[in-house]
Amino acid sequence: MDLKLLRSFLVLAEELHFGRAATRLHLTQPPLSKQIVQLEDTLGVRLFERNRRGVRRTAAGDALVIEARRLIAQAEQAASVVRQVARGDFARVRIAFNASVLFMDVEHLVRVLRTRMPSLDCTWEEMGSAEQFEALRQDRIDVGFAQPPQSLQGLSTFAFARIPMVVALPADHRLASRRAVPLRLLEDEDFVLAPREVGPGFFDLVIGACVSAGFSPRIRHHARHLLTTLSLVATSGAVSLVPRTLARASLPGVALRPISGARVESSYSIVWNPGNRLQVLPEVLEVFGASAGARRPARAAARRVPVSPAARA
Repeated sequence: MDLKLLRSFLVLAEELHFGRAATRLHLTQPPLSKQIVQLEDTLGVRLFERNRRGVRRTAAGDALVIEARRLIAQAEQAASVVRQVARGDFARVRIAFNASVLFMDVEHLVRVLRTRMPSLDCTWEEMGSAEQFEALRQDRIDVGFAQPPQSLQGLSTFAFARIPMVVALPADHRLASRRAVPLRLLEDEDFVLAPREVGPGFFDLVIGACVSAGFSPRIRHHARHLLTTLSLVATSGAVSLVPRTLARASLPGVALRPISGARVESSYSIVWNPGNRLQVLPEVLEVFGASAGARRPARAAARRVPVSPAARA
């Protein structure tokens, strides 16, 4: 829809008088009437009822007031972003995260990023690991915090955390009184686990740990998020393996116990598409890498650009 027509419509919708509306728009009444008729013809509805007593909005006109204000606000926001980018004083980075990352002091990385790049506008979105990989390839996000599988074709990564895994048990489970639990004792238990298509790295880790302990886990329940996994452990009587950091969730009805006899760790990585052309991405990666104590990502370092107090996009 033509934004000019929408703006004229909104003024008339407020004034409910062609003369006053035309004056506000610096028009005469005939051009304004023509604009309204053109908008009505485009939509195929009547927006105003006109009679000798004046002008009033129809139900369709009332509905369009809300939508027109939203569309104009979005258009003005888009224009503002474009102008800021052209002036070099704006940058936006789209970041996705696995829910479990929220329990790994990622807020420290966020604080450092805000300090180093105060003009940066970050948008955060929760996604499963596999969903992040696809979003990176489709340029729907710029950075992901995920659990990648061993092979991740076309994307670059560097690790920012290795978290020991623990056994998640119902609080009244027969093994909950133990200080630590050997994985072999879970052979006859039902498991809760996310499908591999949601988190291939995590799925492979859990299956591999159980196979190394001498059994293949009997997966009875499926959960897309680790907090849902803990909820199912508490309510279904099943067990699972989860990162130790989920103890911060303090979910009632769940006992978390260390794994004895084996060291099982979940690796979390920062992931990005090396073909991403966002100019500030190398600096964002460097901030995350330095703050996480990881090596500087080689690809990012090669493309590094200086970031002024007004970050460039």
